[in-house]
Amino acid sequence: MTHVQPAQYTKTRKIMSINNLSRREFLKKCRDMSALVFGSTIFTNEIAEGFVKLSAAERPQVIFIQSQCCTGCSISTTYGNETDFIDFITNIIRLQVHPNISFSQGVDYMALIDEVANSGPFYLVCEGSIPAGMKEACIFNDVPMYDYMHTLMNKAAAIVSSGTCACSGGIPASNQNVTGAIPMDEYMKRTGVDKPMVKIPGCPINPDRLMGTVAYIVATGKLPELVDGKPKQYYGDLIHNQCGRYQAFNQGHYTTSFDKEKNNCLLKNGCRGPVVFSDCPTRRWNGKVNVCIESNTPCIGCIHDDFPFNSPLYLSEESFEDTSWSEMKEKMKK
Repeated sequence: MTHVQPAQYTKTRKIMSINNLSRREFLKKCRDMSALVFGSTIFTNEIAEGFVKLSAAERPQVIFIQSQCCTGCSISTTYGNETDFIDFITNIIRLQVHPNISFSQGVDYMALIDEVANSGPFYLVCEGSIPAGMKEACIFNDVPMYDYMHTLMNKAAAIVSSGTCACSGGIPASNQNVTGAIPMDEYMKRTGVDKPMVKIPGCPINPDRLMGTVAYIVATGKLPELVDGKPKQYYGDLIHNQCGRYQAFNQGHYTTSFDKEKNNCLLKNGCRGPVVFSDCPTRRWNGKVNVCIESNTPCIGCIHDDFPFNSPLYLSEESFEDTSWSEMKEKMKK
């Protein structure tokens, strides 16, 4: 695993003072976080040790910055899910700068970013893609975002790409992309930024994935196990394999009427679950209340690197008549 923790924290026997937690309560929170992030309690002690060290030092600073995006990922994050956003920014990190919730504007806002970036180590959460072909499409303090991000990224201890736009270009980079929008990793490659980075795709992101990943990095000083740059625990298996309608798929029961059939497989209605790696069916949304497929909506593949694709979001049932499983998956990708 890549080490990204910028500061050395002295050990202490004092259990985390935030919220005046007892030792039992503190360990329970660490166990819950381990289960939330990794689906297992195996990392409880490691996370606990990390937060005990943090209690003897200042919580790490975090800067959120937005480029070409709709701010939907930030809105999703503030609503929270299993992880509460207020608890996250008051007990785990120091959220110093966020364009959606900052009281500072204009010159004061820019001064705040500069102050944090120059005061010591910080983590940078990037939302949105960067216009590389039309730099004036996104201006930040009279400077093209393309130029500004290079300086800010080079000062960061680690970078988190938040949302599909930041991870793979997303909607700004789709179809006739006149701005030349590119994702963060491509931008870093073009401009020579060499920093640890993790991708958290989704349109919008699931709050747990962003906050869980940042919390793990903060507590352990390491990136979690990654697959294609994404946390394996969140993006390690296909949606199709975890789907609550998998049995209907095995039995060949496909939805032909959305009004009458609420439990049949949505594959022939254009569901992209067979080509999207994500834990959506088990992670769920809105306090674990629901997920797209349970709302009788085919997965549109918002986490896929090629989202929003060149074809219609939902492929017609006629597209899959007498089509083999391998051919069907290939159509999903395209």
